Amino acid sequence: MKVDELRKAFLNFFEAREHRVIPSASLVPHGDPTLLFTTAGMVQFKPYFMGLETPPASRLTSIQRCFRTTDVEEVGDENHLTLFEMLGNFSVGDYFKSESIDWAWEFLTEVLGINKDRLWATVYIDDDEAYDLWKKKGISEDRILRYTAEQGNYWGPPGDSGPCGPCSELHYDFGTPVIEDENYDPDKDHPAMDTGRFLEIWNLVFMAYYQHEDGTREDLPAANIDTGAGLERLAAVLQGVRSAYETDELRSILKSAEEVTEIAYTPELADQNANGLRVITEHARAFAYLAADGVLPSNEGRGYVLRRLIRRAVYFGYQMGISKPFLGDVVNSAISVSAANNPELEKQREFLLRVVIAEESRFQQTLSTGLELLNDVMKSHSEQKEIPGREMFVLYDTHGLPPELTREVARFNNFSIDEIGFTNEMDAQRERSKGEESFSENESERQSRYASLGLVSQFTGYEKINDQSHVLLLMRDEMIVQQLNAGDHAEIILESTSFYPEGGGQIGDRGEIITSTGKFLVEDTQKFGDSIIHFGQMNDGKIDAGVEVESRVDSDFRLGAMRNHTATHLLHAALRKELGVHVKQAGSYVGPDRLRFDYTHPEAPTYENLQSIQALVNEKVRDDIVGSTFVLPYAEAVDRGAVAFFEDKYQDQVRVVEYCVAPHSHSAEAGCFSSEFCGGTHIHSTGQIGRMQIIAESSIGAGLRRIEAVTGPEAEAFVTARLNTLDLLVQKFKVPVEELPQRINSLEDQLNTERKRAEATLGTIAKIHADEIVKVVNQEDGTSIIIEFLESESVDTLKLIVDRIRSQLDNVFICVGTEIESKPFFMTASSETAIANGLKADDLVRFVATICGGSGGGRAEFAQAGGKELSQMKGALDLLRAECNRILNDNSDLSSVENP
Repeated sequence: MKVDELRKAFLNFFEAREHRVIPSASLVPHGDPTLLFTTAGMVQFKPYFMGLETPPASRLTSIQRCFRTTDVEEVGDENHLTLFEMLGNFSVGDYFKSESIDWAWEFLTEVLGINKDRLWATVYIDDDEAYDLWKKKGISEDRILRYTAEQGNYWGPPGDSGPCGPCSELHYDFGTPVIEDENYDPDKDHPAMDTGRFLEIWNLVFMAYYQHEDGTREDLPAANIDTGAGLERLAAVLQGVRSAYETDELRSILKSAEEVTEIAYTPELADQNANGLRVITEHARAFAYLAADGVLPSNEGRGYVLRRLIRRAVYFGYQMGISKPFLGDVVNSAISVSAANNPELEKQREFLLRVVIAEESRFQQTLSTGLELLNDVMKSHSEQKEIPGREMFVLYDTHGLPPELTREVARFNNFSIDEIGFTNEMDAQRERSKGEESFSENESERQSRYASLGLVSQFTGYEKINDQSHVLLLMRDEMIVQQLNAGDHAEIILESTSFYPEGGGQIGDRGEIITSTGKFLVEDTQKFGDSIIHFGQMNDGKIDAGVEVESRVDSDFRLGAMRNHTATHLLHAALRKELGVHVKQAGSYVGPDRLRFDYTHPEAPTYENLQSIQALVNEKVRDDIVGSTFVLPYAEAVDRGAVAFFEDKYQDQVRVVEYCVAPHSHSAEAGCFSSEFCGGTHIHSTGQIGRMQIIAESSIGAGLRRIEAVTGPEAEAFVTARLNTLDLLVQKFKVPVEELPQRINSLEDQLNTERKRAEATLGTIAKIHADEIVKVVNQEDGTSIIIEFLESESVDTLKLIVDRIRSQLDNVFICVGTEIESKPFFMTASSETAIANGLKADDLVRFVATICGGSGGGRAEFAQAGGKELSQMKGALDLLRAECNRILNDNSDLSSVENP
């Protein structure tokens, strides 16, 4: 059975048993700060299991693409994958153990035809019910094993906190069935042992608990079922192969890896080439899926994981003799193989290839140099067979060689790593840069607090901005109260409200809640579960629980937000038309006075791009297109052209906002400029925007860009301010507006000419200083030690002096110091011979800087540092000279002992 046939068979089986088929969620979890990636099929259903949201049905089934970082280092063997697809069926308070076991057995043995004698079941150690259910299926007792949580039979949570419960696993036996094997020894071979005989193919989780971050557990609102069967593993069993890499889809991608490396895949050989081909295959596919879901290479978070995959694949290719870019060809193959199952891959093919080729090319420039330096380090420590943490840090911090790649090479060469030393160096660097970030309150805990109230608020703000309603709940200091009084900071939940709660980038409404006895000023509006929360302060009087109120949204605030929200839709559409359909919204802020739009794109748009985008948006503003909204099934909305954000989660019925010349046309050809899934509030027609003005465009990370813009009165004010500035420049330079660029260019040319003259003067001064110093150096007496204090020299001049001295002396250590901005500054340099004699520039610059209360660093050949205590500077230089002499004397004595 082919992989795609298996997908269809699974969904058909459970759909026939009244399960709602749910599309795969993004690999980037929506609204779950506890997870970096979607690691299991149940991730998108967590709010249902926790009772925070109502599921579209109590029985669900999906094929979820998953990514697990824990397996990155293991990829290369026959079975480990970072990216995989999880077949799953789920029950939210519906069926439990009996049905889930019945259906798993039926699907495997009757639909797929797997030999019953090759299936083993494991259950949690005290789960007698599951044990008996498997026994009723005809599995002999010697193939039903009780395991502990440590042996794998307690699942979850998928992060620091979340749903969890005991589980039961089904394993496939690749060996001789036990019923036929008289020599089978259960103590030497069973599913919990990693012997290669058994393969876990399905995990049934009996999810009944929620685990908090402190490890405590409580019952979920209802007992649930969460099952997961690895698609690739199950396909391997059905196709009669041991490895997922030999199943039809992965084998097709692997063939492309064979072609680019010109090395044939021999799975029976556990050699480096076979491992490398599997790494390239797996990481190319994982890259395509992650990048299509909006993850782009960067130096932190998800982006760094993606960058790590690319670099690891490139390294294995390098080890196989590939010196030119190759990964794009394998990614291209992965897209072709997987596009039918994941259409986003085909839509973004060109973009994905541009990203991987650019990233690979950048890294190849680093790789060769970094590996040469790493080889030098290993030669220097060949006896200890350990790479010092400091050396690993320098390779990473100075030369860009990723630490995980250093570990990979070290493992291959049987070297260990001083991980503690490396961690200490990284911690010291973080302390210096003050780069640590803190996290806010766990959103899941906050959601739980409000969801436990069981209150439902109806939003009426699409039709009106004022509404009559009743108070459902008053809360002050996280306590439910019956009355609010003047000055109280509090939260109010109404039965219905015209206040829009923050969502889709649009900030929550502000305004007033008024009763006959008091007024509450709403400062923010948020939604948690089904409750809309109004945050604010009692202005005067009092409000009692249960009373009738009038909610009044600040009309100017709402109009500004609506204007900017519609502008973000037009901007998004214009970006996709100008830069390509790969552009995705990566975040937004929609306030009453401005908008911010984050999007995916691998490079900065040109000035001409931005002008075209702005012009296109304003053209649609002048067209005064009337907007329309409608609700329809999710799949139908996607098929008819509405743009969905795949990192978001949608219900079966979705709200679509569109601006089309012909309403409900659903196609660009018919005049539909923008059509998006959106729950926000929007203006009636685009003409109400007045004008959109881009005020800034910038990078916010690798492959991520940000546009900031204003509309309406704010756009008019921005343009007026720019024109006023232009008038001032005209007056200042006394030239017409059209001649300003020429005048500024002329001034730049003059400035560059003067700068070159200044640099030439510096060079002459440096040459004179250096030559005077060299004249008095005795070059015939071993290593020359030059330690000088120079008055009021710039850093650039010091560098020129040091370079000039180094070019004239073969065996020398140099330290020049000066005063810069009333603080000491030092620069050191060592020749190869001086380094061999123990005079390392980086060690000695730290020595002298520490005396002055400072720090610094660099390489053994060159380093620099700053200090705080200027009064200690000259004394520090004297101590440095003494330290250099001590080092040379110690090395001389050691040499005499070794060579009597």
